[in-house]
Amino acid sequence: MKRITPEEAKELNQNFVKTRSKKLNKIVEEEEGHPHEKDAISSWFSLDEIKEYIAYVEKQGKEKGIDINGLRVYFGSYGAKDKKTANKGLSTVFFVPTKARVGAKLKGELVSVDGNADVDGIDGMNSGGLGQPPSATYPQ
Repeated sequence: MKRITPEEAKELNQNFVKTRSKKLNKIVEEEEGHPHEKDAISSWFSLDEIKEYIAYVEKQGKEKGIDINGLRVYFGSYGAKDKKTANKGLSTVFFVPTKARVGAKLKGELVSVDGNADVDGIDGMNSGGLGQPPSATYPQ
């Protein structure tokens, strides 16, 4: 398991806030026109949601004959005109399942390629809760 200490987590979060948060907030202001709107810097998912998603991904993988080996976390942003969410213009994260990269042809020969490929035939997971307030830093 690749654990980090609370101190390491705090340092990672503070580095994010120092190096990206102000610029992200400016982008939200430009997109939304709200000068005091702060971008989200965390998302929350319940353990049950994550367990359900893992079970779904494993089941879908078996049904499709895909050996799921992990989850990739992507950073995303809700569209400024997105009517499905109250988080218009704010950042989010989402999960997608991955599988081992099969290999790539290089000049007619099959070569091994390390790494993992996203599985685009299985739904991803989004809609985590934002921190309260969305710009609250670690720990909340």
